[in-house]
Amino acid sequence: MKTRQKPRKAFTLPGRYFTGLGAPVDVMLTDLSEGGCRFVTGGRPLPLGANLQIYVANSGPHLASVKWAAQGEVGITFSSPLATEKFEQFQNSHVPDASWSEQIGEFDVMPEGPPRRFC
Repeated sequence: MKTRQKPRKAFTLPGRYFTGLGAPVDVMLTDLSEGGCRFVTGGRPLPLGANLQIYVANSGPHLASVKWAAQGEVGITFSSPLATEKFEQFQNSHVPDASWSEQIGEFDVMPEGPPRRFC
């Protein structure tokens, strides 16, 4: 069953997510589209349907929910799609899929501080 509305692009960029008012978790986002992305959870299980806030590179927070989870990875859906201009900016400024490149990109510093309530 295919539910993805837009194709995802294989590139890697930094992310940081919060669940509720929990501590931030830094991750590397992959397979980004305007509607969602994938990332390795780093050992913290995220249940299906869990709500979270996520920073995509230096953009956010974006509200999202867990669409699928398997083998330590999750796919999330943004509550509001990323703006096309922002998505194209990520595409033009970040590292292509790390599976074929050893290069590590230089990223803008992500904002510090507690998450905002989203409920």
